[in-house]
Amino acid sequence: MTAPARLLALRLQGFKSFAERTIVEFGGGISAVVGPNGSGKSNLADALRWSLGEQGRALRSRKSEDVIFAGSDKRAALGMADVTLVLDNADGLLPVDYSVLELGRRLYRSGENDYLLNKQRVRLRDLVELLDAAHLADNAFLFIGQGMVDQALALRPEERRPLFEEVAGVRRHERRRRKAEDQLAESETNLARVEDILAELRPQARRLAAQAEQQATRLTAGEELADALILAAHSRWYEASGRASETRIRRDRERAEADRAMAALQAAEETAAGVAAELTERAEAERERREAHDAARASLTNLQLRAARLAGDLEAIDRDRARLSDERVAAESDLAFQRRAQFALAEDHKPHIRHLAHHAGGRIDQNLLPLVRHERRHVADDRRSMRQPEFLVHVERRRLVDGADVDAIVHHLDAIGRDAVLHQHARDHSRDRDEHVHVTVLPP
Repeated sequence: MTAPARLLALRLQGFKSFAERTIVEFGGGISAVVGPNGSGKSNLADALRWSLGEQGRALRSRKSEDVIFAGSDKRAALGMADVTLVLDNADGLLPVDYSVLELGRRLYRSGENDYLLNKQRVRLRDLVELLDAAHLADNAFLFIGQGMVDQALALRPEERRPLFEEVAGVRRHERRRRKAEDQLAESETNLARVEDILAELRPQARRLAAQAEQQATRLTAGEELADALILAAHSRWYEASGRASETRIRRDRERAEADRAMAALQAAEETAAGVAAELTERAEAERERREAHDAARASLTNLQLRAARLAGDLEAIDRDRARLSDERVAAESDLAFQRRAQFALAEDHKPHIRHLAHHAGGRIDQNLLPLVRHERRHVADDRRSMRQPEFLVHVERRRLVDGADVDAIVHHLDAIGRDAVLHQHARDHSRDRDEHVHVTVLPP
């Protein structure tokens, strides 16, 4: 039955000839690495030493950066070497609370070293103390190389003593004792140096005490001055704050007054705009009224001229009516005389006279009707020209009166004209026939 493996695995990347990430697992019992010369068997042992903090020439390198893969014909050089040692700590060999412990080390070409404990960075000193607790630090026989067994067997008894002390762990305590003695000697040296310094500084201490007292006085004065300045600053600040408050209140009041003034100004502007619009409307209405007044005045002037002309025409008509009235009276008297004298003769020529009267009446109508129509159109034009709003009632009344008179006059003149034309026609007809017959046509 084999014992459980203490060393579980070894992971390498960029260390010496191991350019790619390589994992070497170890089982229980003895594990052997077999290979030809130059296959990297010794590099595995160097990786174990290097992961445990080896710093000397045991790594077969002159500089620490030599352990990083330097490249080859087919592969470029790497910038980091990383080795992780996986240990079984189920029995608590190392004083940590991990059953599996990973000890790692990284080296960069810049010279920086990182020591890792379960992927957490630790100091080299902490790593050495941890390994020393398990007899793994500075143990010359932890890695037994080729020929070391023959050398141990060939040693004399007094030379074998360090070997047994190393195996028994005595050397570890001796290393601690020597380290403690060295630290004690260094402390004594430092203490003597401190006493010498104190002896040198005691005379200066009194002077420094006086200066410290003065400095304390100055500090007190400075603090008092600072307090006074702070109080003055507070006072000025409160005064400034009061003035700022008053200024703010005054500003708000003036702003409110300005807002009210702006509102009043806006209202006044709106009122002025309304008044201007009203004035514009009034001016437009006044212009329209003035134009209507001018038009009415021109119409009035035309109507007055027309009325004067119509008045002249009416006077002429009155004169004509008077003249025609006189002529009618004379004609009626003449016709009455002739009617009585020729009544008997008229009865004999009654059919012929009716025919002549009808023929004469048609001719008279054809001659007088165009004149009457022309006069009526003229009167109608006068009526249309006189249709104005200002004189509508007055002119309408005058039109009714004048129209009635004109119609009566025209009708009377028509009747008189008919009588005169018929009478003249009858006389001419009688003269042509050498008959002294007088014809009288009564108006319809």
